[in-house]
Amino acid sequence: MTAIIISRPCPPTCHFEGAALRRLRNLIPPSAATGARPQKQFLLKLQHLCYISCMNHNLVLVNPPITLEERYGSFASVGSQAPPLGLCYLASSAGKRGYAVKIIDAPALSLDLPRTLGAISHAGAGAIGITASTVSFNRAIELAKAIRQAGMNAPLIVGGPHVSSLPRETMEECPEFDMGVINEGEHTICDILSALQSGGNVGDIPGIVHRNGAEVILSPHRDNIADLDALPFPAWDLLPNLAKHYKPSPHSYRRLPSSSLMSSRGCNGACTFCARPFMGDKYRAHSAEYTVAMVDHLVKVYGIKDIMFYDDNFLLDKKRVTAICEALLKKDYSISWSCLARPEVTSVEIFGLIKKAGCWQIAYGVESGDQGILDTIKKRVTLERLTEVIRKTNEAGIHSRGYFMIGCPGETAESMEKTTRFTRESGLKDFHVTFCTPMPGAELFDTAQQYGTFERNWKKLGFWDPVFIPKGMTREQLIEAHRRMYRKFYLRPRTFFRYVMKLLFTSPRSMVDTVKAGFYVAKYALGGFIRKRLT
Repeated sequence: MTAIIISRPCPPTCHFEGAALRRLRNLIPPSAATGARPQKQFLLKLQHLCYISCMNHNLVLVNPPITLEERYGSFASVGSQAPPLGLCYLASSAGKRGYAVKIIDAPALSLDLPRTLGAISHAGAGAIGITASTVSFNRAIELAKAIRQAGMNAPLIVGGPHVSSLPRETMEECPEFDMGVINEGEHTICDILSALQSGGNVGDIPGIVHRNGAEVILSPHRDNIADLDALPFPAWDLLPNLAKHYKPSPHSYRRLPSSSLMSSRGCNGACTFCARPFMGDKYRAHSAEYTVAMVDHLVKVYGIKDIMFYDDNFLLDKKRVTAICEALLKKDYSISWSCLARPEVTSVEIFGLIKKAGCWQIAYGVESGDQGILDTIKKRVTLERLTEVIRKTNEAGIHSRGYFMIGCPGETAESMEKTTRFTRESGLKDFHVTFCTPMPGAELFDTAQQYGTFERNWKKLGFWDPVFIPKGMTREQLIEAHRRMYRKFYLRPRTFFRYVMKLLFTSPRSMVDTVKAGFYVAKYALGGFIRKRLT
């Protein structure tokens, strides 16, 4: 092979290590004499792969720089850094159509704005796509402005939940964005790239918001993707090393390395706090065969040992889940996994099977321990049903975890006390509570002012700051109730003992993560309590 000389230094996002480096080394045939792989050939192949990675790209997809502290506040130490699966699906879909794509995941690589800008400039982008949730939207704006100030003229495309919920407002708030992709983008991004290359009119593409001079125009609606199996696997190979750069929350994995999957999309619930339009209100899923093939890929190519299914309701389709579990049981490897589920539609009859197939934890969206609050936010579930599902989960030997919110419409000191009692008396093994946050696209975003005051500050819409204050409540009351719930749940002898036992049978990395998380949770929970006692 002829050596390839790269005349410019590689950016911080260009690195070949871990699994990628091992795969590259394995491409080099061993020496017949020594059985060793020649170092010179290895370096030449590495240089060639580096050149391919750093050449010009039709599309550069960027997860903008944002810190765990900005996303999780006081709980940054227990926050997760998950692979950006949305960008991975876009990249693989565009790659399947022949486009050269690069992903720059700034948070995973701890890149600040200047270094992210340098990586984008080095990639030679024909078009730049920036993903943005609501809490990261201001960071996306900063990046877009910096790109233009640096003299890069590639079309700027914004995607993600925020623009999907507020397309016109997003474009008006950031004039640097040329267009936005609304909802699912796998087909839309390919249509945009095709139009940009051919000189076609992007206005003819469904599912986008774009500019026509000073006017912001919404194109016709694009239906959600019906056949998810037609999509290629996410482009995990375009991400930095999964095991090194992605940090699951301490409560969300059993073994390391761990990663996440999304095997279905859409939710037919009616919860007022949920921004359902982004994925749609119709449940669609990959087949059992496709899902297991993705698991196979993560296990065999990336060495993943634990998976978190981030579907809104992984257990909804009993037949599909059964097929997935039966296929996993036939594999020559074992993998631990966890999932999210809606208790009102979960079939408890399959708990024995999923436990046998490796499921160690189910996280339920409980939200409140007050039936009136559950009815107000349209959860469509009773406390009796919640208690039954939690009990059945525990009996199957599966760890039960509950997600809660406080500060919902109609919340009172009494309803929050009911929720605190429910977390302790329901049998939950673990819990998690945030503040009720009216997100763009949710019913509550439009009706919040009827129930209280709402601070519409994108930076604070990360669920860890009480931006919505129900009538009759104060910010201080919500924060104290939040601390008290953590205090009452975790600072119990049996809960403390359970975590001590967990530490005895875990890896050193897991032990460090758990102890660190426990320290910061205790510090937060006891903060106001200790101050009160000292004054």
